[in-house]
Order: sequence, then C-alpha cells, then structure tokens
Amino acid sequence: MNEDLRTKLNGHYFEQFGHELLITEMPFKYLESIFEVDPYVQRELDHRRRNVIKEYILNTVHESTFYFSPFVYSARGCIEKVGDNWEIKPGAKLAILDGQHRSTSLVSALRHLHVKKEALEEMPSNKQQEISHIEKAIKKLESFPITMQIYLDLTTQEERQLFTDINTERKNAHSGLIMKYEQREEYVILARHIAHKLQSQLEIETSLSRLTVHNTAMTSLVIMRRCLLALFEGVLTHKEGSPKLKYCQKEEMESISYKFFKTWSELFPSQGGNRFKYVCGLSGIQIALANTVYLSVSKRGLTYLQAIDELKKLKTGTSWRHDDALFLAFYDSRKKRMLNHSTQQSILKLTTEFSAYLTSREVKSIGH
Repeated sequence: MNEDLRTKLNGHYFEQFGHELLITEMPFKYLESIFEVDPYVQRELDHRRRNVIKEYILNTVHESTFYFSPFVYSARGCIEKVGDNWEIKPGAKLAILDGQHRSTSLVSALRHLHVKKEALEEMPSNKQQEISHIEKAIKKLESFPITMQIYLDLTTQEERQLFTDINTERKNAHSGLIMKYEQREEYVILARHIAHKLQSQLEIETSLSRLTVHNTAMTSLVIMRRCLLALFEGVLTHKEGSPKLKYCQKEEMESISYKFFKTWSELFPSQGGNRFKYVCGLSGIQIALANTVYLSVSKRGLTYLQAIDELKKLKTGTSWRHDDALFLAFYDSRKKRMLNHSTQQSILKLTTEFSAYLTSREVKSIGH
C-alpha cells in the first residue's frame, strides 16, 4: 500500500477468451481488504465446506505446506495501469468469482490461531514454546502467497457465466488418485499402510476409484478407507478431517485395522474377489462388516479385538454366495445376483443381519 492508499500490483497481462486478464500474486494478509462478495454473482457461503477447509489448513500449517489453485476476480473498472505497474483505485474492491470458501477458511483459521495464542498468553504457567509455535503458523498463513487471476473487462452477466463455468466444469481428482498420493489425511495413510502389509494375503486395488464385477481384487484403497470410517466412528457417509475416536486410542488404530482386514483372509472363500460368484468383494458387504464391529464395541461393550474375532462365526453362517439366505433381501432372482448393496440404508440393513446372526450364535453358545 502506498501513501494515497493505492494497492500496487506487479503482474503479467494476457488476453484469454477475448478478455483482458491480469495474473499476479499477493500475500494473503493484504488480500481481504481489496475484494468483496457480490451475492448476485456468487453463491451463499457454505459454512460446512468452509469449516472442512479450515480444519485442513490447521492440520497442515504447522508441519507441512498446502496448495491452492488461483483465486479468480473481476476488476469492475477498479484497476488501471500506471507505468509498469497496475494499481487498484483507493477504496475500490474487486469482485471474487472463485476462492470465496478458501479465503474465508484462511480468515477463520487465522482467527482460531489468534484466539488460541491469547488464551495461552493469559495462562500463569510459561507456554512460550507453544506460543512461538502458533506465532510461526500465523506468520505462515498471513504471508501465504495467493495467485490471482483478475479479469479486467467482464460485464456482470459475463461474471455470472464465468462463475457457473468454473463450478460446473471443475473436476476434482478422483478418489483413486487421492488414495494413492494424499499425504495428510490419516485414514488415507492408514489404508495405504495396511494394504502394503497385507499385499501378500489380499489382492487390493490401489489406483481405481471403483471396482467392477470384472475386477478380481478383493477390495480397493477407497473401500478400505470407508471401512475404517465405519470401523472407528460408525460413519457410513462421506467425512473429512481427523479421526474422532471414542472406543480406542489413536496408537491402537493400526493394530485394530490390520486385524480387521487380515480376518478377511480367514473369513472369505479363496476366490472371494470373484464378484460373479461371491458377495464378499462388494463394498456394501465390507463396510457393513466394519460397522458390525463398531456396533459390537459401542453397544455391546466388546473390545475391538473381541468384536473382530467374533466375525469368524460368519464362516459357518454364510456361503457368501449371492443367493445365500443372509442376503435374500438384496437378491435379484432374474439377474441372479445381489443388488443395491452400497447405499447407507442397505449397509445398515446388512449390519443388522450380521449383528443378529452373531448375537444369536452368542446366545446358543451360552445355552450350551
């Protein structure tokens, strides 16, 4: 910022799709004051999405780095060329077209860190090391470089069209690639680690986001992650962020996970990955087994290792064939296979079937 409160930008000028475009970069701490959200162009802020990104930032900022794609703005006549530089007129604001949630997430993360720092400073005991740690994170976020694409000559209608095109055409990395390369998300890392340990016992697909009936792999990293969510949290829908554990310690997760997936080699038939013949290679079945363990732990008071061992009773309880009595509610006699197994309601129903069989076997054992 200079003396007449003009923001100076060093950037590169291009023409794209017949429009003038300025590419520049700015530390985040200077960015918030020079743009605004126009509700006529932008959608309403999704607080859940903002909080997910905020948590991602806070989980990453201390130990690693993270990457954002360029933020997109419309100048609305607020930028003019002055010599070799570009300047934003005093009091003027750019209209943000893409980056609203990332920007508000950074603001929220910084606010969280400042509040935490103040709380530590007010404590009577010396927390200087923790305070210094937070101060480094604050400095890192404030200086986080934001790449900006600023369109200089869009009409409001063109802004709306650009916003729609960005959010319609954007393709996120498919889940198979995320599972293969993600280095921060704990369930992803755990799934990869367990898959590596079991590679000689189970055929596990490590790249594809979904498995077809023609794939012979028993499971995939994507399905393993969903199993872990069900196993430790009873979550059957999408979830991001750190594990929220109630019934075990974080350091126990690896041994529990390994035992759960290793049990499959004892529980399933030798050609279990043949989805034409058996159902045990279907995602709904596998997630329901993990959820069954979670319910045994959370509702019946078993330990994880006890609950996983109990699954072995299913070895005599089902043939794992599509027309087995345990899966009749999902069996299509015309197509001769199990259908609609992966919805949340289907997984809950399968969990009920598995749990009912296991508890009935427990009752019989007590009776004898």
